[in-house]
Amino acid sequence: MLSPKYRAPTPQFAALCYLSLRRTTLESFFKIFDKHFMRFILPILITTLLCCSANLSHAGDDDQIIRALEKDILTKRLEGNYPQALALCAKLKAIPAGEALGIALELDTQLTALSWDDQKVYSTQDMIQQTNRLIKECKPKRKKPTADQLFLCGRGHFARAYLSAMEGKFYAAGTHGSDAIDAFEAALNQDPGLTDVKLPLGMAYFYADHLPAIVKLMAPLLWFIPTGNSDKSLPYIQEVMATDGAYADAARFIYSDLIIQQAPELMPDAIQTLQGLTERYPMNPRLHLALIGSYAYSDQWRAAYDAIGPLRLNADPNSAFQSIGHIWAVYSLKYLKQPIPQDLEKAFLIIGPEDIPGWAIDWFTLAQGLVLDFQQNRSGAIEKYQTVLESENNFNSGWLLELAKTGLDEPLFILAPEG
Repeated sequence: MLSPKYRAPTPQFAALCYLSLRRTTLESFFKIFDKHFMRFILPILITTLLCCSANLSHAGDDDQIIRALEKDILTKRLEGNYPQALALCAKLKAIPAGEALGIALELDTQLTALSWDDQKVYSTQDMIQQTNRLIKECKPKRKKPTADQLFLCGRGHFARAYLSAMEGKFYAAGTHGSDAIDAFEAALNQDPGLTDVKLPLGMAYFYADHLPAIVKLMAPLLWFIPTGNSDKSLPYIQEVMATDGAYADAARFIYSDLIIQQAPELMPDAIQTLQGLTERYPMNPRLHLALIGSYAYSDQWRAAYDAIGPLRLNADPNSAFQSIGHIWAVYSLKYLKQPIPQDLEKAFLIIGPEDIPGWAIDWFTLAQGLVLDFQQNRSGAIEKYQTVLESENNFNSGWLLELAKTGLDEPLFILAPEG
């Protein structure tokens, strides 16, 4: 799938030191661990940041204003309009009773943008200060924290875990990730009616159920990884979907994204859900890309190619989303064994690395190889495939690498016989 497999983990260094591992062994462990952290555990952090935040119970005359602003912020994010969402967050923060919720939503919105394109500029120090403000909700002065405060505290820890992971501070990321899950579980135990907290918990349980074997092998040392629970993973998320409340559509997107990543047997559900979301929020290119990916993973390449049209229609003409759409078009035409239109060939000539998010660079490079194979430029295509194989991009999938390896021995773009 051409989307950041928002994913990453963290170890318990004290336990490792206690085991007195030799330095070389320790370095090898972290090299392996870092790779799987970026590919499999970071999704828990990023996908949560895409759509979740604390749904609070407010009191006082500002209640209706706060709830209306919260709903509007979530709607703007689902529409893909992050600038307007951030402007509304500022309004919410200006209301004393809504300050903490405004901070949580602002952090989520900023980090959602960063998860797509790490070239975006936000003050990391400011975001860290904001997470500290939320984390304090776990320890209010002279009283026990409420379920709502625990939910906010968990949001602060999750945001901090993401920031730490992206800076390579995996121990800090693990600590905050574990604290986030603890806070969410405590909030739910205190108020079983706080259904929205089941969204991040369901995601965490789902990923724990689908960890790769090597990470499961290391799990006894990785204390921040929750125990998987199939009875609570997708069912938890479906409960949020069923409420049809402010977070229901966010839950629908996350439910579909998890299926695309790890549960192909449920792909028809993901496709149906994403079709509804793209109709409801046609201006959000991420939703269109998710739908395209769901078709591709189902080998429905004609449907994937046709779904690129609405993406092109709704995405900014100069955005990275258009470039990703071009990449999907080339892959679709490869599997359909149909020629690449001249306008698509020309588009690939003007796309540069600066037009592509970092996680998609090698997907783009391999697509360039496909175009060169279509043009019968084997030497140029082989060079692109070799570049992919030599890359150290942690987001590359096994499928992509196998395709590049095959491309060294035979052309990857072959047209169907005429007639």
